[in-house]
Amino acid sequence: MTEFISQGAKIYANALIGLNADKNTIINDLTQIIEVIEQSDDLRAILSNSSVNFNKKKEILSEIFGGKIDEKLINFLYILTEKNKINLLGEILKSFEQISAENSGISVVEIISATELNQDYKNRIIQKLEQKLDKKVQPYWNIEPEIIGGLIFKIGDTVIDSSLKNKIENFSKVMK
Repeated sequence: MTEFISQGAKIYANALIGLNADKNTIINDLTQIIEVIEQSDDLRAILSNSSVNFNKKKEILSEIFGGKIDEKLINFLYILTEKNKINLLGEILKSFEQISAENSGISVVEIISATELNQDYKNRIIQKLEQKLDKKVQPYWNIEPEIIGGLIFKIGDTVIDSSLKNKIENFSKVMK
């Protein structure tokens, strides 16, 4: 969840929401597709190569995923492939999960710490976030030692950075 989600990925994720297909099926199918593509350097190379004919790419995708994933999702893959956006699949999945959660009244929050937090501390953080946001929170915990200490919260497009690294950088800017 750490990586940036592009506007393009958000647009495609919203298109998936518009399919009115089962959310869990889309998530499972997209996860499966991403795993297959990540495991095959050859497949990744073919799909990202603009000199390979689109119909050939479509044929390969149909051969691999036909009958295994929802037909609407195969058509979605064709569109991504034709537009040379297949590399956005991971971002699209993350964005789809966020939008689906938010549509269910849940706020997806990425919480980054420098070290592993104990469960009691995590529970208190979640409780405070739920009070502040007035929503149920679905946390994604990540550890990034380079932030030194403190926490970073990513809620949609909003980032609240209370990390020690950020405070040191801000102090350095003031001192210059």
